[in-house]
Amino acid sequence: MQPSLPESDRVLVKDLKKGQLEAFDLLYERYCHKIYSFSRSILKTHEDAEGVVQEVFLRVWNKRNELLEHKSFKSFLFKLAYNAIIDQFRKRAKDHKYVNFVVNQAQQNCMDPLDILEYGDLKKEVETAINELPLKRKQVFQMSREEGLSYNEIALRKHISTKTVENHINLSLKHIRKQLGGM
Repeated sequence: MQPSLPESDRVLVKDLKKGQLEAFDLLYERYCHKIYSFSRSILKTHEDAEGVVQEVFLRVWNKRNELLEHKSFKSFLFKLAYNAIIDQFRKRAKDHKYVNFVVNQAQQNCMDPLDILEYGDLKKEVETAINELPLKRKQVFQMSREEGLSYNEIALRKHISTKTVENHINLSLKHIRKQLGGM
C-alpha cells in the first residue's frame, strides 16, 4: 500500500498539469530549500546546488504534463535532483583539470604511499577485467564510464535500445565484481 500523499501536493500537481503558474510557484517554495540542501550536501558548493535546483524545477515545468497526481511529487523531485547531481559529476569528470584537481586533493589529503600502490593495483585489475569483456559490451561500458554518456546517448550512437545498454552495463559490472573477488 502506498503512503498517502499530502492532499495539497496532489491538488497542486493537478493544477500544475493545467499550466497554472501559481501551483508551480507554491511547489517551488515548498521544496526548493530541501532540494538545495540535498544538492549542497553532495556537491559542496552553493553555485552547483543552485544550478541543480534550477535544473530540477525547469524539468518539472517541462514535464508537467507527464506528472502523476497519485505518485509522490517529493520523491519525483529528489529523483530529478539525484539525476541532475549525477549529470554534474559527469560534466566534471570530462573536465581534465577537475579530475587532476580531485586526484591531487585525494593524494594530499588521504592517501599514503601504500594506498596509492593499492589503488594502482586495483585500477590494473579493473582494466584487465574490462579488457576481458566482449567487444560490444566493453565499448558500451567505456562510453558510459569513461565518456560519461547517458544510456540514451549510447543507445543512439550504437543503434541499440536503452534496455540493451542497461543490460551491457549490468553484465559488465557483474563481471568486474566477479574478477575482483566479489568486492
